Amino acid sequence: MMKNLLTAGILGTVMFAGAAFPMMAQADEASDNALVENRKMLMDGIGGAMGTLGCFMKGQCELPDPVLANLAKGIAFSAGAAPEAFEPQTPDASVKTTASADIWSNWDDFAGRFPELQQAALALADAVGDKGAMGAAMGNLGKSCKGCHDEFRTK
Repeated sequence: MMKNLLTAGILGTVMFAGAAFPMMAQADEASDNALVENRKMLMDGIGGAMGTLGCFMKGQCELPDPVLANLAKGIAFSAGAAPEAFEPQTPDASVKTTASADIWSNWDDFAGRFPELQQAALALADAVGDKGAMGAAMGNLGKSCKGCHDEFRTK
């Protein structure tokens, strides 16, 4: 009798674990997808701000100085938040992303680029009001973006 109870207990545990693994995999996929979507929104915000600043710099749109400064400060804020957003690896994500796996294999290099991005964005915010100084600051900011994209973004 004791042997039957033990066998039933083990069998029940194995069956429960077998049923739980697919749910755990779905939870991992959902969690990873949420992390990837968060990263995409963060980077899309930076891209949107850069596009709007570029519109102003090209003379294609007019924006007041406080808006320009806030766009640059928003980039700086996002650059400060990015390392924490990217730190968790997301192997179970099914969401399409352009983030390269090199991010995690070269983590120190990747994460170390965000302070430069943040400083370049703050320099742009400080340059608002002087279009010449803004042009130089935008160039530096763009180089920071491009350097990271060339290394850590898939095409």
